[in-house]
Amino acid sequence: MILWPYPEKKQIVPPLPAHDSLLAPGTTKPLVIRFDGPYWYVQPPDQRPGKTAHQAHGTPVSVDIKSSNDFPLIMDAHQSLVVPIRTARCREIQVDIEDRDNRSGFIALAVLLGDSESPHKPDLYLGQQPIVATEPEHFSIKQGPVFETLRFGVPANGNLKKFDRITVLVLPDIEHQFISPKIAIQDFQLLPR
Repeated sequence: MILWPYPEKKQIVPPLPAHDSLLAPGTTKPLVIRFDGPYWYVQPPDQRPGKTAHQAHGTPVSVDIKSSNDFPLIMDAHQSLVVPIRTARCREIQVDIEDRDNRSGFIALAVLLGDSESPHKPDLYLGQQPIVATEPEHFSIKQGPVFETLRFGVPANGNLKKFDRITVLVLPDIEHQFISPKIAIQDFQLLPR
């Protein structure tokens, strides 16, 4: 299954200046990218939805997606960038999330950066971070959304010189193995080096 965020209302936006990179040298302010990509729901051994996968508009915090068999459910979020960003210019990616999950259990997010022009080069894994509100010592039934920011450092030197894809892997514990967590990506903040 593929879940797309609802499209935003049309806005009048002035044209952006052409840049080779969105985090050009001398940039000091974070680049904020509103999440507008799809959420993929698959079951192993599949790694991506099939050609005939059901597609719908919505957000993971407002829908119930469950496994209909004995195979676990995997959820990933995929963001494409219009212009590639040089890895050497980005020191950190902050992922802002909305959490409405009321099932007790540990959930972490992992971030991968990829370059669509180098499909055979492995993605750059930035590690994983726990969602604090889901940790047993911080968990409580939510009456409303909980917003949280997770931080992922970007190494200056590595095999990946630029990226135009951000993939967020949702890594739940056994409590969420068959029911998708109600976690949604709000935006990404890319902090310049």
